Formats: sequence, structure tokens, C-alpha cells
Amino acid sequence: MTMQEYNMLQEEHDDEDFLQRYRMQRIEEMRRQLCRGKRFAQVYELKNGEDFLEALDKEDKSTLVMIHIYEPEVPGCEAMSGSLMCLAQEYPLVKFCSVRSSAISTSSMFRDSALPALLVYKGGDLIGNFVRLTDQLGEDFFAVDIEALLQEYGLLPEKPPSVSTTIRNGAIVQTTQSDDDSDLDID
Repeated sequence: MTMQEYNMLQEEHDDEDFLQRYRMQRIEEMRRQLCRGKRFAQVYELKNGEDFLEALDKEDKSTLVMIHIYEPEVPGCEAMSGSLMCLAQEYPLVKFCSVRSSAISTSSMFRDSALPALLVYKGGDLIGNFVRLTDQLGEDFFAVDIEALLQEYGLLPEKPPSVSTTIRNGAIVQTTQSDDDSDLDID
């Protein structure tokens, strides 16, 4: 082996080390970004109008807050509740809440004709208002239907990348996955 060949091999090895360090640094950077925002990952039940206002006023101005107004006996409200529980897991930086319309003193006419309703706020401002969602989605719908509707109006942030850990040959390997191949896309 000549000295030139030896130097080239050494440079390739250095490049591999650099790439490995860069990958690990990027993974750590992405982890920090995920942890930066407050994480909710659940649906909060609001008890009254005061809770409703606090859910909006006490959050950071960049936090997206979605409030489902419901009554248990109204068709579609149960499907919306289940859908939001799923979406809360997929969008942990979004604050999902639900409140009975009777708890915030809405009129009986509103209860009969507008539920289920979904209000979307950011910075305390109403940016999305969906009433009687059963007119668009029917009485039995799923999280993907609500997700598609909200994405259509640009009301959902991008999903955070998931970092998975696997074990290969006794070594822990971390990989970053993105869900670019959405089930919502038409191929």
C-alpha cells in the first residue's frame, strides 16, 4: 500500500466518523425541539365557562387550542370525542379540550342544531369554527376524517418526527422516521 492510498483510506474513515457524529448531533437537536413546546397528549374536560376561558388565556400565544362542544345524547358527539383522543396522541403540542354545551350556558337551539362543534383558537383568537360537523362527516366518523378536515383548512401543525430505538446485534440504534407517506394522500 502506498502512502497516498493509506491517506485516502484514513480520510474515508474520518468522513465516516464525522457523519456519525453529525447524525447523533441532529438526533439530539430534534429531541430538544420536540421538548421545547408544552406537551398535552390528552383531551382536557372543561367544567364551565371559566375553565373555557382559562384554557385559552393561560396558554402560550403559539399554542393551538381546539375545543369540542358537545352533549352526550347528540349524534356524532361520541365519534368526535373518540377522534380527538386519537389526534391528541398524534399532535401532542396541540391542546385538545371538550366541554358540554350546557356547562357553558349555550342556548337550547344551539344544542339542537350546532353540535358537535369544534372551535380552533390560536393566541386567543378564533381561527376555525366548525358547527354541526355531522353535516359534513355523517354521524359515524374517525380521527383520520377530522385530521383531513383540519389539514384541508391548514389548522393542524406538522406531526413531530418520531424517534424510534431498536436493538441490532446487541447495539442500540436510533432512527428518525417521518410519516411522509400519509394514509390521507391519494396515490
